[in-house]
Amino acid sequence: METTLTKTADIRISARHAKIGVGVVALSMGAVFILQLLLAQNLVTPAGTPVGGDFAAFWTAAKAMAAGEMTAIYDPATFEAWLNRIAPAQERWGLSWQYPPTYFFVIGFLVYLPYGLGYAVWTGGSIAAFAASAHASGLRHWSLFAVIFSPVAFHTAVTGQNGFLTAALFMGATLLPDKRPVIAGLCAAVLTVKPQLGVLLPFAFLAGGHWRAFSVAAMGAIALGIASYLAFGIAPWAAFFESVLGTTSRISTGELPLFKMPTLYAGLAMIGLPKSLALAAHILVALMAIAATVFVWRNSRNPALKAAVVCCGAFFVAPYAYYYELIIIAVPLALLAKERNGRPFDHLILAALFLLPMLLPGDPRQMGINYCLIVVSIAAFFILRRIKTDGASA
Repeated sequence: METTLTKTADIRISARHAKIGVGVVALSMGAVFILQLLLAQNLVTPAGTPVGGDFAAFWTAAKAMAAGEMTAIYDPATFEAWLNRIAPAQERWGLSWQYPPTYFFVIGFLVYLPYGLGYAVWTGGSIAAFAASAHASGLRHWSLFAVIFSPVAFHTAVTGQNGFLTAALFMGATLLPDKRPVIAGLCAAVLTVKPQLGVLLPFAFLAGGHWRAFSVAAMGAIALGIASYLAFGIAPWAAFFESVLGTTSRISTGELPLFKMPTLYAGLAMIGLPKSLALAAHILVALMAIAATVFVWRNSRNPALKAAVVCCGAFFVAPYAYYYELIIIAVPLALLAKERNGRPFDHLILAALFLLPMLLPGDPRQMGINYCLIVVSIAAFFILRRIKTDGASA
């Protein structure tokens, strides 16, 4: 009896310490976020980095769409010229437009908003959608607080990127195919605006026997493509596919920032592995991620585990991704962390996953160290341990 009471007391103390640690980190991230907003261009200072630096790509693309120039901006030089002409002043943006024409439906409303208000509505709205999805998924109180105010969420918010929206769609697609197959299918269909990240979803739906979700996803994706063709014509699609080839070339030459990419190819290329070997290893691991997805979705009844395999596996399959998209993994990992069938040292792994994103994206001068891939690898290790536990308890 005394031993049991002692263990219970230790668990309570550990939980209290964890909450204190999460609170300190979250408040620190919030303070840094507010400070960066205040010091951003045209707020309290005329200089500094414009607020939501990556958001400028969405805002500018929406303006180009309204001007009938959505085809032209797939050319990096033309898009840079647009940024220099209408976005907040910046010596060099270095952004490119790589989204399919269907993405113009997502950002179209930004045409009517000035830059600052657009960033506030875009970021605030996507955070709200993410929080609502996380709450509906089963996160409550401290677990929800820890995810929304985590360091990885900070990166998504401060850049003005679309990671929150992508994560919310992933939650709908991976957690609802059995209960709400239509909603899951629609979420998967909308995720085709980031096609490199959703490769595992068809395998998951088919392996799990979620035929209705699969059908809705397929028909929804086709409908989006047809709608974009009717709205914009075929020229933007031709420019998009040409830009995809250009992006592939820029990744292979190292022109794009590999240190910001949580992918195996980027990690191996950074340690000096020949490109052909890095690509071969990436393809091999991608096939393993597909196999793991099929196995888990066919055999497991744990929704959180199934979602985690797809969300984490996306980074091992995608030819490219960026650190601000790691928020995709946060909710499935938090749901797994709430379960009571954990394994020894899970708390240390989770602490590392919570804290390590503070180091992201890393330093381009530190060749050989890809912090983004380290985070994904630790998450994969945690998930693999849970697959073993799930199989043992089945």
